[in-house]
Amino acid sequence: MTRLVVLLLCFMPLFSNANELLKLYEQENKVAYEDLVIRVKGYEVPTRMAFRGWVLMNQAEPQVRAIADKLFASGVKEIPLQTMPLHLILLQGTNWKLNGTSIFTMPGTKQVHRMVKTVKFIQTHIEPAVGPLVPVSGDRDQYYNQTSGGATRSQHLNFCALDLVPINDISREDLHKKLWEIYWSVGRENNMGMGLYSGVRFHIDTCGYRNW
Repeated sequence: MTRLVVLLLCFMPLFSNANELLKLYEQENKVAYEDLVIRVKGYEVPTRMAFRGWVLMNQAEPQVRAIADKLFASGVKEIPLQTMPLHLILLQGTNWKLNGTSIFTMPGTKQVHRMVKTVKFIQTHIEPAVGPLVPVSGDRDQYYNQTSGGATRSQHLNFCALDLVPINDISREDLHKKLWEIYWSVGRENNMGMGLYSGVRFHIDTCGYRNW
C-alpha cells in the first residue's frame, strides 16, 4: 500500500502537467469574433475582452494600471455610453490584421501626461458637444505608423493624439461645424491639433495648435 502511494505521488506532477498541456489543444467555442471585435461607424474595434487578453499575454497589467491611475487622478472618467472606452487609447489602429505588428502598444511612462491632457480636453470640450466617442487609433509605434500611412512626425508616436468616431448618429456637416466651433473658441489656449478625415472620423491632440 505504501509503495502504491509513493508511485501515485511520483506521477502526480506528470498528470498535472498533462492537464496544463491539454490547454494547447482545447478550443473555447463560447468565444466568438463578435466578443472580441465590434463594428463602429465602419471600423472594427477591439472590445475590452480582447484588450484583457492582450494585457495578460504581454504581462502588461502594472503598466496599464499606472496609466489608468494617472488618468483617473487627473479627473478623467469612464462612463459606459457617455465617455470614450479608455482601453482604446492604446489601440494602434483598425488595420491590424496580419500586418506584422501588435493591435495595441505600450507608451513610455514619460509620454503618459500628454495623453492625459488630450483625453481630459476631449471629455471637457468635445464629448459634451458631439456625444460619446470611440478611439479608432491612439498610441502607435514607428512600424505601424509608417505602414498605415501616418505622418512622419505624427503625434500618435508621442502618445498625444487620438483618431475618433462618434457613437451617436451625427452628420459629417454637423460634426465638423461643432468641431470648428470648439477649435476657434478654445483650441489655441489648449494647444489643440485637429484633423478632419473621411466620413465622421477626426483627429484630436493637444501638442500643437494647427488644423488640416
